[in-house]
Amino acid sequence: MATASPVLSSSSQSTPSSPYSFAPALSLADDVAALASEYSPMLLEVAPVPSASASMVSTEVDIITKERTRVRLSVSPRGWTVERIQSDDAAVKMQYHDLVGSTFEDPEAVLLRISPAFANAWQSRLVEQLEMLAS
Repeated sequence: MATASPVLSSSSQSTPSSPYSFAPALSLADDVAALASEYSPMLLEVAPVPSASASMVSTEVDIITKERTRVRLSVSPRGWTVERIQSDDAAVKMQYHDLVGSTFEDPEAVLLRISPAFANAWQSRLVEQLEMLAS
């Protein structure tokens, strides 16, 4: 399975204290915006989950795949952890139930596992990029 580099990014803006234990302070808002921008054709929605406290940085994001599977991910220094997977399709819930609690290097790795539409689009984009490099 192919994975991409982590989506975590540095932010030069002043933000509330970061829950991350490493410097520089990272912004999930920036990462969610980058994820939504880069993968909008491959997903239905990417949105940060509001923090319980206004003084805390949100560490969770909700993603809706083209198959209408809802995935909540939380980010930490360990990676992106699947908090829950929801679907109207009982077979999908059963198929991916074991991923809840699993941590991945980046959100793309999760999406490649749970979304055939995302995986197909990802592979097509990769082939296009490789063809551009070859020409």
